[in-house]
Amino acid sequence: MKTHVLLALALTATAAPLTAQPNRDAALRTFLQTRFAEARRDYGDSTYVVAFADLNGDGREEALVLLQSGYFCGSGGCSLYIYGPAGRHWRTITELTVSHPPVRLLNTRSHGWRDLSVRVRGGGFSRPYDARVRFDGRAYATNPSMAPRVRGRTPGRVLIGPGTTSQRLF
Repeated sequence: MKTHVLLALALTATAAPLTAQPNRDAALRTFLQTRFAEARRDYGDSTYVVAFADLNGDGREEALVLLQSGYFCGSGGCSLYIYGPAGRHWRTITELTVSHPPVRLLNTRSHGWRDLSVRVRGGGFSRPYDARVRFDGRAYATNPSMAPRVRGRTPGRVLIGPGTTSQRLF
């Protein structure tokens, strides 16, 4: 009985997700404001949508940040940044261009990291489609329009949906 209690306590202690940290969202917003300070003057209307998911299975959640404004978006879509926790800070893993929601976490992996799908549309693409974005061992592919299409129904959990509420960056 004592062993079961100790095992339960150990599992509870190691399973605490990064989402339980109350200052995570504020720290990420401060990081983004510093990282993109040059956009403040001309693109003060910039917004972002954030989702957190453990992409590499290390027990810590990465941040997927879809930034939206004339600074971050073009005719093909907006920039989706993926940041990894680095102590009390964030480090850039990848910037994906021409991205649209939905952003999904797929069940498949590449080089130990979860595959993602993003919607590709606009910018000369005839029909919208979901692209499978894979990790190559160093980063995710940066241009989803060059990634393979997801065939059939897109599986996986929606992290950022088309109607997800955005937050003001500045």
